[in-house]
Formats: sequence, structure tokens, C-alpha cells
Amino acid sequence: MFDVNDPADLLALKNEIANDPLGLGYSTENTQTDLDLINVKRVTITVSKPEISSALIRSTCTYDAYNNLAIDEQEWIRWITPGAKDEEDLTVTADLKTRITGPDAASIWAVADRVAMNAAMLDLIDVDGSRAEELFGFSASISLLDWVTARAS
Repeated sequence: MFDVNDPADLLALKNEIANDPLGLGYSTENTQTDLDLINVKRVTITVSKPEISSALIRSTCTYDAYNNLAIDEQEWIRWITPGAKDEEDLTVTADLKTRITGPDAASIWAVADRVAMNAAMLDLIDVDGSRAEELFGFSASISLLDWVTARAS
């Protein structure tokens, strides 16, 4: 997450706007445009959510995909999604991500369901993001105060 008190974050933000490494069109003369450009969500930028809803895992899992799981994997799905709440209550660890999204044979899904289920589960975790999120972490947003402080540093 961006920290306005961290000199490294301030320098990274200042360099991002000054150098425009992705060619987003920053213009140091128009602060609001720069803020809009760094904070807008883009389909070309993917960020991973740190938590997802256990209810979404259950609702995304098709009957056939669940039915084709071995008993141990079915039990694991039930174990990680107790109560299946709509809120984002499940931390996305490396193990969880591997088990539900792959790569390939590393996921829990049966071969017949693997491609579709890996992709469906990855869509729960990886979402469109902003350049601010790509640089500073999921849900990061750069405010006017952040940019003014970075510029002055």
C-alpha cells in the first residue's frame, strides 16, 4: 500500500509521473489528469486480490467440477469455505491459489474440468487494476496530497 511517509514510495510515484514508463500520458502540468491516469482501472493491468469470498468459490464451482473431484478435494473445498460468506473472508495464499488455479496438474480439478475451473477461479483472484495498484498494491489509490508530497520530495 502507498505510504506518503515512505521516501521510497514518494520517489517511485515521482518517477512514475516524470518518466511515464508505460506511456499512459502523464502531464506534470495537469495534476488531476495525472491522478485520473494513475488511479483508473485498466483491462491491461491485472492485480491479485489478497482476499476473496468463500461463497464465490462455492458458487463458481460447477456441479460437474465438484462431482469430478476426489473425496479429499471435495472435503478440502468444504473445509476452506465453511459458512461460505459473501464477504471477502478467505486469504489468498500461494497454496490456495495453486490448488484452485493451477498451473495445470497442480490444481485440484479433474482433467476434464481443469482448464475451465482454473480460469474461473483465477477470475476471482486476478482483477483489472490501476497503475497505482500495480505499483503499490491492491486497492492503492493516489490522492492529491500524495502527489503534492511526492512532487515536493
